Amino acid sequence: MKIRLKIVGDALLSLLAGQVHALDNAFPEVAPACDPLEWAIEPLPHHMKPENLLSAPEAPSVVLIDACTPGLIDKIQLMEKRELTFVKDPPYLPLILSPVLLVFPSLDHLAATPEFPDFVADWICMPIAIPDLVRRAVAGLRRKNILKIRIRYGPLVLLPESRVISCQDRNIHLTPSEFALAELFLSQGGAVIPISDLVALFKSSGKSTEGSNIRVTVFQLRLKLEMLTRSQFTIVSVYKRGYCLKQKIRPPDSPEAPAAAAPAGGTTPVL
Repeated sequence: MKIRLKIVGDALLSLLAGQVHALDNAFPEVAPACDPLEWAIEPLPHHMKPENLLSAPEAPSVVLIDACTPGLIDKIQLMEKRELTFVKDPPYLPLILSPVLLVFPSLDHLAATPEFPDFVADWICMPIAIPDLVRRAVAGLRRKNILKIRIRYGPLVLLPESRVISCQDRNIHLTPSEFALAELFLSQGGAVIPISDLVALFKSSGKSTEGSNIRVTVFQLRLKLEMLTRSQFTIVSVYKRGYCLKQKIRPPDSPEAPAAAAPAGGTTPVL
């Protein structure tokens, strides 16, 4: 995934323009080899336009601003209020308000600055340490739910941004209800999920909590899991208790056995 750093301030731009390689390598643990984070530098003019604050889910961005630029914070505050209304109505537009980070030339400038507006996600003082900047940018994207956490359970990986569940080189798309169930099962892999938890999940998402609707959704997810994993994983019904995600143990010499399946005893959140 590529993250754009939109920069306002000539000195700030000059400082970071030659640091793209350092940005790419500053936070490797949030980016497994299959999906590394890449960073791109994009200059913004001082006379920012409202669309400069927006980004799409598939192209996240962070706005990095020289805090000493005269009048810019007040202007952004006004634009942010207008754009917040725009992205909520109509709600189907895939637009997101980018997190804004302020960069101060020194701690003295920071101490002399009044309270920040709500749109400011974080701040940093010069001299900039690239790992610090990257972590603050990633944290801002996470807090706005732009950079979503994937859930890994053994060879299974759930991709929230596309509602896809993958196993090795295979992928299957899930419906919203199936995805919500898969998220619950993978995050508690191996544990029995009580019926009451499933009812609460469906109720919170506005879905029918009728037993037949829950059973059908579980059945559909089970079929997709078995097709995806060639029956290595399935969802079993536990009498009078609920459902459980189970991994079937195959002999080591079985042609269907995965090359590197993690034990089904825990989950690993990844980006």
